[in-house]
Amino acid sequence: MWDSDPKSLQKAIVEAIGPEAVEFEIRFRAMFGGIMAYAYGRPFASLSNAGIAVKLSEDDRSCLIEKEDGYPLRYKPSDPPSKSYTVIPKSIVDANGETLKKWLVLSMNHCKSLPLKKKKPRKSIKA
Repeated sequence: MWDSDPKSLQKAIVEAIGPEAVEFEIRFRAMFGGIMAYAYGRPFASLSNAGIAVKLSEDDRSCLIEKEDGYPLRYKPSDPPSKSYTVIPKSIVDANGETLKKWLVLSMNHCKSLPLKKKKPRKSIKA
């Protein structure tokens, strides 16, 4: 459960989405020992030792949990479960087929509907 390599998960996403990655404006940024995946400038997936966790609508999240054996993200077993991100089961990620692509696209489309967070202005340092 906590043995995934974020770099290999990034590769799995790129392979699953294929040439459509350009359309979704997919970008990746290293964060806290993992990688955050962005589409349309919005975070949609967390890639960490816990696997690929996606942000979904409530209905899609319930479906991923109930029908595909997904589960709420926990970076460490002792962490509380995430209310935003749901881990795609390893069997789906390893198969790297249409089912993985389906969940990634659902997440990207859901996140596109969310407002962009406003960047906070940097505080200047006074001497």
